[in-house]
Amino acid sequence: MHIDQYTGAVLADYRYDNYGLIGKMVAWGITLHTGTQFGVINQIVGLIICLGIILVALSGFYLWWKRKPKRELAAPKAPGIQKMKPFLILMIGLGIIFPLVGLSLIAVLLLDWLIIQRVSPLKKFFNA
Repeated sequence: MHIDQYTGAVLADYRYDNYGLIGKMVAWGITLHTGTQFGVINQIVGLIICLGIILVALSGFYLWWKRKPKRELAAPKAPGIQKMKPFLILMIGLGIIFPLVGLSLIAVLLLDWLIIQRVSPLKKFFNA
């Protein structure tokens, strides 16, 4: 809304009904993200998601600590490819649904293939 500073007259009034489809989706996403769309229920769901992210980070560290080689600071041994199939399918699906996730996964894969696997100290450190 644009208001004339001298007269107080409304110069332009551009609201949600005037938005296009993308504008409405962005506005809706902002209100969902800030927790104002559905009130307390939306805030509780957001809190559960935040606590879940914290739990995933902490449990990831714990699981790494339990699986790492004894008396070394290195990555645990990788499981066989048969155990990895569901995980790989999930990662490919997420990479398609969320293109930035897919690009970051490709970047990490290229980093591993082109640098880490070819530089002996890095390969030894990451593969233990």
